[in-house]
Amino acid sequence: MSLSYSCSTNSKIRLLALLFFSIASHAPGALAVPDTIDIKIGQTSYRVELARTSAQRRQGLMHRERLARNGGMLLVYPRSGDHRIWMKNMRIPLRVLWIDEHFKVLQIQRLVPCQVSPCPVFSTPLPARYILELSDDEHDVKPGDEVQGLNAL
Repeated sequence: MSLSYSCSTNSKIRLLALLFFSIASHAPGALAVPDTIDIKIGQTSYRVELARTSAQRRQGLMHRERLARNGGMLLVYPRSGDHRIWMKNMRIPLRVLWIDEHFKVLQIQRLVPCQVSPCPVFSTPLPARYILELSDDEHDVKPGDEVQGLNAL
C-alpha cells in the first residue's frame, strides 16, 4: 500500500525552503548573517556587527578589504575570561578594545595583519567579556571609558 497526496509546485518549493533554512539556522557552527548594534563611546557612535557564536567569532573580520570608520565587529562571549584574538587572514589593521562585563574599556591595541607563521595571539591581563574591533583610525577612546548600548545584549 502506498500513500500519496497532491501538492502544488509552489507549496513544495515553500516547504523545501522552510526545511532548508530551519536546518541551516540550527546547524552547529552555522555562520548566520550577523546582527548589528549601535553603540556609543564618549561622543562617537558606532554601528557594529555582532559575533555571538564561536563560528562567527572565529571568522571575525577575516578577508575584509575595508571597514567603515564608525563600523566594526563586537565579539560577544558568554562569560568574562582570557579571550584572545589573532590577525590571521586579515587584510586591514584594526584598533582592538577589550571590554569588561561592566562595559568599561580595559585595553586598546593597534593590530596589523599577520605576516609570520605562527601568527601572534593578543589578549589583556584582565578578564574581558567583549572584544571590539574597529577601523585603524584615531578613535577618541581610552581605557576606563564606558561603552553604551551593550546592556541590551
